[in-house]
Amino acid sequence: MNPVPGAVNAPHAPQVNLLPPEIGLRRSASRARAVIFTGVVIFVLLLVGVWFLAFSSRQSAESALADENAKTPQLQAELATYDYIPVLEASLSNSVSARAWAGSTDITWYNHLSALLKAIPRDTRITSLAVSQATPSAPVANDGTVFGVPDLGSVNFSGTTTAPINAAALQDAIDALPGFQDTWIDVTAVAPIGESKDAYWSYSGGTRLTASALSGRTETEQTQVPAAADGSEG
Repeated sequence: MNPVPGAVNAPHAPQVNLLPPEIGLRRSASRARAVIFTGVVIFVLLLVGVWFLAFSSRQSAESALADENAKTPQLQAELATYDYIPVLEASLSNSVSARAWAGSTDITWYNHLSALLKAIPRDTRITSLAVSQATPSAPVANDGTVFGVPDLGSVNFSGTTTAPINAAALQDAIDALPGFQDTWIDVTAVAPIGESKDAYWSYSGGTRLTASALSGRTETEQTQVPAAADGSEG
């Protein structure tokens, strides 16, 4: 039957669902199966996508690893060209240590003895001068007294003079020189000998050497190896 045209403005008749209930149930079950099937398909596609991404990443990583392994011989050959560095470093360290050990008591005696002789009055005569110095194997010593302090050696001297010596002033003058400490001087008046009417004085003394007497020639600030030291040519 043809539907009533809209121009007629006839009232809508109520519609009655005449389908049997079993048909409605079958349609509902069919829609549920379609939804479940669609979900399964989407899940499988997601699994396939994840597997593909993992497989691609593994292939890329294996390819990168193969490329890096191919560079290993070249890098090892380049590394072998630097085998001399540990040997050179050990040799340099040994040289610096030997220099420091051998020069641990290095003293420029000319400078210190010249200063000491200049401090002694000109009208005096030096009859003996003895020098003792510490060695690298026994770098410090002392004067053997209760108040003795470690030092690097000593200078002992003696002589005569026609005029009395101010022992205290001379001791202070020598102690004021760099590298000297604990100076002591004894002065003794000596009677004329034979027909001589002139008396004279005999003196003897000594001084100790401090660490400031060291030359410092064993110290080094070298931080770079010269170009010729590694066997290469500039």
